[in-house]
Amino acid sequence: MKKFLTLLLVIATVASCAESAIKKPDNLISEEEMVDILYDLALITAAKNTNSNVLVENNVKTMPYIYKKYNIDSTQFADSDIYYAANPVVYEGFYKEIQRKLDTIRTQLDRKRELKADSIAASRKKNPEKLKVAPVKAGKK
Repeated sequence: MKKFLTLLLVIATVASCAESAIKKPDNLISEEEMVDILYDLALITAAKNTNSNVLVENNVKTMPYIYKKYNIDSTQFADSDIYYAANPVVYEGFYKEIQRKLDTIRTQLDRKRELKADSIAASRKKNPEKLKVAPVKAGKK
């Protein structure tokens, strides 16, 4: 009997977790677009943490930028975010996709840095005289 009650409790818990307590909004942002929005937010956050002056100097306001770019409003974003966050499996999938996109960009940037470093090294080997600094002559005062 104890095993049966435990099994029943586990089944009830799993079933209750599978149902979303949040009603699906009428203006729900698609999963693909939500991933894109969260990805852009991750990039903007990284930019702020790296060099916040660039965003300030260019008068970039994060959320108004997102709303305009995706033609959404704050309510639509908040409702969609709450709806998706109520389903941790879906939300985790979003962040795995965002991480995959960020890893792709990181790989591309690393490759560009390697190519630039290789190009500089090749140039130094090819033309070592161009890289020498000419001596500075002291002038009369």
